[in-house]
Amino acid sequence: MSIAVFTRAAELLRANRKFALVHLVKVKGSSPGKSGFKLLVTASGETVGTIGGGDAERQMIAQAREAMAEGRSRTVHYELTSRPGNLVKSLCGGTNEVFIEVFMEKPCLLLLGGGHVARALAKLCHLLEYPYVVLDDRPEFARSEDFPGALEVVQSRGAEYLTRKDLPKFSHVVGLGYNAEFDLEGVIEGLAKLPTDVKFGVIGSRPKFAKMGELAQQRGVSPEQWARVKCPVGMSIGAQTPAEIAVSIIAEVVASLPGRESHGWK
Repeated sequence: MSIAVFTRAAELLRANRKFALVHLVKVKGSSPGKSGFKLLVTASGETVGTIGGGDAERQMIAQAREAMAEGRSRTVHYELTSRPGNLVKSLCGGTNEVFIEVFMEKPCLLLLGGGHVARALAKLCHLLEYPYVVLDDRPEFARSEDFPGALEVVQSRGAEYLTRKDLPKFSHVVGLGYNAEFDLEGVIEGLAKLPTDVKFGVIGSRPKFAKMGELAQQRGVSPEQWARVKCPVGMSIGAQTPAEIAVSIIAEVVASLPGRESHGWK
């Protein structure tokens, strides 16, 4: 049973998919599940393994899906009795404790531009094991050897790349300021093609961003769509160097994750 659970967990981790592991960590008295039993639950409802079956397992699957929705692991204690108000209905008579360990999807970044900030940001993504893709239409800035751990480094513009059918599940699109038109093209295409929960941000001054907004609306982007784009991207930490700007951006990405005690991406 454990082999099947851990094999599926490894597959989901490699695919960057959300799931939870329900660990039966403490058993007292009569219980169909024993300490060490494990159950894997995906966001879509797939299950592998068991913690003993019955209503206890049904309720812990529901608890696991709630925990995934919140982005937080949790511990649940329950009695295996039919007492009124009990979470679990059972006649076994024992008590159990489970730890529900949540594995969230990691951020997946699309970096528009392969310059100095992109290289610094790529190093942080690699350190955090965040998947990322780099786009740049300049051959000297679209070299895979400059971006350790990248899913892909593509010599392309956004309008071309984002028409592909095999795109990763991006969470963030970041325009890194190499060229306003290059960033704008990628952002406009992303707003049109990517899901509405994807977060967009660009490097730039307020006057530059205002001009980009005018051009975007001329090209059919609604004010509501453009309001999804944040500029300047990154937390306000007084960043100046490419490395500091990369730190501010990745900090804001981390803050945007579900379940984090922060203001997120705003």
